[in-house]
Amino acid sequence: MRMLLIDIGNTNLKWVWLQDGEMSLLERVNYHADGIAAQAYHCWSHAEKPEKIVLANVAGQQVEDELQQWISSEWNIETEAVTVPAQQLGVTNAYACPEQLGVDRWLALIAAHTNSTSPVCVVDCGTAITIDVLTADGRHQGGLILPGLAMMRQVMLDSTQIPRIGISESNEPLAGNTADAIASGGLHAAAALVERVAEQMKRPRKIILTGSDALRLKTVMKLKVEVDPELVMRGLALVAQS
Repeated sequence: MRMLLIDIGNTNLKWVWLQDGEMSLLERVNYHADGIAAQAYHCWSHAEKPEKIVLANVAGQQVEDELQQWISSEWNIETEAVTVPAQQLGVTNAYACPEQLGVDRWLALIAAHTNSTSPVCVVDCGTAITIDVLTADGRHQGGLILPGLAMMRQVMLDSTQIPRIGISESNEPLAGNTADAIASGGLHAAAALVERVAEQMKRPRKIILTGSDALRLKTVMKLKVEVDPELVMRGLALVAQS
């Protein structure tokens, strides 16, 4: 079966093709400028019709409806939207209301648990930064959410009288100008929180970073970490095939 797996984030539309258990390379595009239907046309209008489409969405029902309208018109297929249960594929949800856990966080936990026999700290560094802890036997311990690096910068500028300044990607611990100070402040704050959470875990521990800013966060981490850009999508593939 040829499947199209779609992950709609707060900023990016990401997808892979899955056939015979093999995933294509992960592709992504920012869908805000032209709208998600226009991006779907640009990305998939010349693609072979999939037999099944499985969707993970954290961007709200309106975005999902717009995409579904294009898919129905182009391929006459109803997508299967992933929901978050109390337990799935060996992972137990810590939330009292399981559906309130973001589907992207859930899928990342499923993928992390499948490939680990030790406690795992999963950090998704995107529009928001999420930190989740999983025991070796798949019990989700809960997590934390904070603004992503770009959002930290924007909130700082929107909430103060600091003049509009250029965007910096500095990782220096002490900066000599305002742009670097804001960039480094957010980056080191995120790294320090991840390390604090990781230090509270039972050893041995494993830290997996994913998301668009994962590599940048890794540069200032004192603890050993792994970067897996496809973690959420691999979790989606596992759920789609189950």
